[in-house]
Amino acid sequence: MSTDNRQKVIVRTSLIGIASNVVLATFKAIVGLLSNSIAIVLDAVNNMSDALSSIITVIGAKLAGRPADKKHPFGHGRYEYISAALIAVIILYAGITALVESVKNILHPEMPDYSTVTFIVVGVAVVVKILLGWYFRKTGKRVHSDSLVNSGIDALQDVVISLSTLAAAIIFLIWGVSLEAWLGVVISGFIIKAGIEMILSTLSKLLGERVDSELSNAVKETICQTEGVLGAYDLVMNSFGPDRWLASVHIAVPDVWTADKIDTVSRDIMHRVAVENHVILTAIGIYSHNTENDEVIAIRTKVTELVMSQPYILQIHGFFCDVEKQTIRFDIVIDFAVPDAVALVQEVTRQVKELYPDYDLTVQPDSDFSDL
Repeated sequence: MSTDNRQKVIVRTSLIGIASNVVLATFKAIVGLLSNSIAIVLDAVNNMSDALSSIITVIGAKLAGRPADKKHPFGHGRYEYISAALIAVIILYAGITALVESVKNILHPEMPDYSTVTFIVVGVAVVVKILLGWYFRKTGKRVHSDSLVNSGIDALQDVVISLSTLAAAIIFLIWGVSLEAWLGVVISGFIIKAGIEMILSTLSKLLGERVDSELSNAVKETICQTEGVLGAYDLVMNSFGPDRWLASVHIAVPDVWTADKIDTVSRDIMHRVAVENHVILTAIGIYSHNTENDEVIAIRTKVTELVMSQPYILQIHGFFCDVEKQTIRFDIVIDFAVPDAVALVQEVTRQVKELYPDYDLTVQPDSDFSDL
């Protein structure tokens, strides 16, 4: 889906949410005030916060769709993460406000006065919120919009609130016991919990999460389908908004390839990864791979076995050996769980040096940025 089409879908979906929530909030506020029901009034406030969330989603989508400029050469896609965070803050605020009002109602209770209209309005709200929640989440996942997904989750939680309000009303009519204030405390707890979880999730994305293994593996597969490429390593991917990925990678190629051959292949890889995986490769590094020396191949096999026997080493790559100059170089990918990465590199260097004492050795540690 193109950026323009994605933005139109987000805006259209959000406008539907705004209209629906404003209508629901209006009717609930009227019914809640007439029936003296704190639960229904809080539900109306929650609907207004949902409408505000949708407005923020529209603004975020519009800002994120702005083209790249000199000050922001990677575009403005991260505005969507900011808008998702703002929605989470609004949800958290609504939860805290509901908690305060519920506690006040416990300390100073007021008896509600339900009518048939109350049940009709709340019942319709349940149906509308179920449809909205399903629509928002489905659309949000399809266009990779955290703001829509968060709004969808919030809408489905509103269903629980409305159903709880109905249950409290039925209990009051049958047994004369008002549970609204206590119900408000429980409901506000769920809202606060959801708001905190959404904030943490969005902040995690802003900090920079590990790329999804399905995408990273797909990129590497596209690269390795290129004739002559012997492997793809050190894939580092940075997200600048949903579906906006910039990446760098190293490829292993035969040591007999010319610079012209490498240049041609690199350009082809960049084009195919952009078309097939929608990822922009900003740089392709090169590992020279020994292909014609049996002695070197034997050395590579021994070193690989030795290195991979070490704990916390996930991969060895970029191996190259020059028998005449007596040099060996390779990279190792180290698990983030390693207690002491420096000590591990030193130990690997020492053990390989014992096997080949006459060789100058270069061991480059790499981080596990994407699934191998």
